Amino acid sequence: MRFAVVRSSAPGCEPSCPEWISAEGAIEAGTPAQLKRILKKLGRRKLPIIVNSPGGNVDAALQIGRIIRKNKLDIAVGTTKFSDCWPGMKDCRANDGKGAAYFGIASDGGAMCNSACPLMLAGGVGRVVGGWAHLGVHQITTTHFRTKRQYRTTYRVVRGKKYKITTETVTQDNVGYKTYEMSKALERRLSAYLREMGVGRGVLDRMKATPASDIRQISLADMLTMKLVTSRDSLDILTLAGICRRSPAPRNCREIPANAKPAKVAAIEAKAGPSQPAQVPLSQPAKA
Repeated sequence: MRFAVVRSSAPGCEPSCPEWISAEGAIEAGTPAQLKRILKKLGRRKLPIIVNSPGGNVDAALQIGRIIRKNKLDIAVGTTKFSDCWPGMKDCRANDGKGAAYFGIASDGGAMCNSACPLMLAGGVGRVVGGWAHLGVHQITTTHFRTKRQYRTTYRVVRGKKYKITTETVTQDNVGYKTYEMSKALERRLSAYLREMGVGRGVLDRMKATPASDIRQISLADMLTMKLVTSRDSLDILTLAGICRRSPAPRNCREIPANAKPAKVAAIEAKAGPSQPAQVPLSQPAKA
């Protein structure tokens, strides 16, 4: 997952505009550490998270949810369309002197929060999923890692006594497997987490009832019933340019003067890797 701090590029927004943390991509084992780094750089600023994710690592999603709740952040499902410069773009100087590294517009059109992502979403204090966004769940895929090794040991007999000379691996095979049904232990963990976040059990029931090979979209009405979202609003309540004209202005609004220096916080991006469905890895090495 890639995190970036973005300032609204909506016309007429300046000098006071909303800012947010764009979170895009699969949730991986290192994603919680990435989020912690960007929050540390932001200091006391409390920016909402706009997430667009196909899912990924369940344990990481739970950690992220708790980080979000601990920092009292809001979250919405949406995508960010960057203006001029975007994360990963080299030598872009278009935003120099504008007071922010990245500018863009947030939208829920085509945005998704699937698989393990709703567990991350549950951590938000305020949680919104607009009418054009998709939120879906399914069973958890648990990957068991087992390695079967065969060894060859060389001995030498000296005066009737056997001494071991070398031991080497002859073959090493991966005999791991995957399960597609939630274990009782994992169900208890997820149930306790959702209770902790104030979300109803209905989310977990939908997960259990949907095969891992499928995605079941949850309607906004059902999300409200399950308390997975806190209102019928969309991400506009967090990112629309006009919110900064209120008095008092929301905490994610920032006024910057002309010819300002670039923001210190820009983007934190994970190394490229394949997107994964919701998974819980279990490491179980074995010898044979």
